[in-house]
Amino acid sequence: MYTEIIASGTELLMGEIQDTNSSWLASRLPALGLEVRRATLVGDDMEQYTEVLERSWKLNPFTFTTGGLGPTRDDMTREAIAQVLGEELYIDNNQLADVKGIFDSRGVEMPSHNLKQASLIPSASGIRNRMGTAPGWWAEKDGHVIVALPGPPRELAGIWEQEVVPRLKERVKGNVVLTRTIKTIGLSEALVDEMAAAVLGPKEPYVGTYARPDGIHLRIIARAATRAEAQILIAPVDLQLRDIFQGSIWGVDDETPQERAGTLLRESGLTLATMESCTGGMLADAITNVPGSSTYYRGGIISYTNELKIESGVAAELIEKHGAVSSQVAEAMAEAVRQRLGADVGVGITGVAGPEELEGNPPGTVYIGVAHSGGQESSAHRFPANDRGLVKRRAVTTALLLLHKTMDAV
Repeated sequence: MYTEIIASGTELLMGEIQDTNSSWLASRLPALGLEVRRATLVGDDMEQYTEVLERSWKLNPFTFTTGGLGPTRDDMTREAIAQVLGEELYIDNNQLADVKGIFDSRGVEMPSHNLKQASLIPSASGIRNRMGTAPGWWAEKDGHVIVALPGPPRELAGIWEQEVVPRLKERVKGNVVLTRTIKTIGLSEALVDEMAAAVLGPKEPYVGTYARPDGIHLRIIARAATRAEAQILIAPVDLQLRDIFQGSIWGVDDETPQERAGTLLRESGLTLATMESCTGGMLADAITNVPGSSTYYRGGIISYTNELKIESGVAAELIEKHGAVSSQVAEAMAEAVRQRLGADVGVGITGVAGPEELEGNPPGTVYIGVAHSGGQESSAHRFPANDRGLVKRRAVTTALLLLHKTMDAV
């Protein structure tokens, strides 16, 4: 069963806000039997919005919208749905009680403009939003459904699990799209494509490759009448790919590099410490975003200057001889923080985030070191130099993946 996602807001088209909602929904709809065939961005223009919405309404059994449910004039999702369905808006007392109750709980009076958030049409029912003042809509007419969801990701996620998924499970039956993602490390996209040639292609189940910041992913997509039947289709292909790639696989499905690193550390009973320079604490932040990370993460040092590197245990002579941006210093940082914080494993990151070069190293140059009882090792990288934030994010992801590879040696 096909569907379309429509994300509204001129701020999305202007690049002021990134549309993360469409990809978030697209990753969850297949498991419920809905295959996304199109994702559209539309600005705050009623004529354009209704044109896009009407097209999707005619082509798809389900349409999902995100955004445009606020109280301002440029929030026009309700008005667009009403126009496409040919119905008049009215104020629903139950919706009004929910919206007003949020303001009452804050001890403030509801502004008059928020009254529009309590509106409905005859073919729509409200979807309660416990995270904000914008209730969603479930509009259903002539065998077609529009599910209108709020734009703030936190509100969308809250509504999704509590309100929308149960309704979808009741409506969509006999059609399941199941996926399995296998994530590899240390292999180029061309090599992965070559190694997996026997299983790639349009046959059922479908297998495709995707280049991502954390490696090359292989995604298996199976369509069947039930989840159990889809799992039966995926199982042999999953085993075949695991046999082909063996030690190059670091994770599956939604698992992140920091989650996988945490799992490996917990299972081996080892502890971790980090020293960062160019990433400025982003590695520590990623690690500590995993619940329970305090059981294996001892802490980190942000040694942004050479003076602090030296104070933290890196030999001044080493920096003078090789430069702060070097494989030798990355390894020394990893070993120094391992010893200083009493950890089994240490990770050090040093590099040039940009935009200027440092010590003759061009922007995007990063060295990552890992130290453990068996010794130290490091890797050199050159990330895209036109985006300081991207350099830092790629360095963190690469450090976590390097940690995966070296765990077996500890």
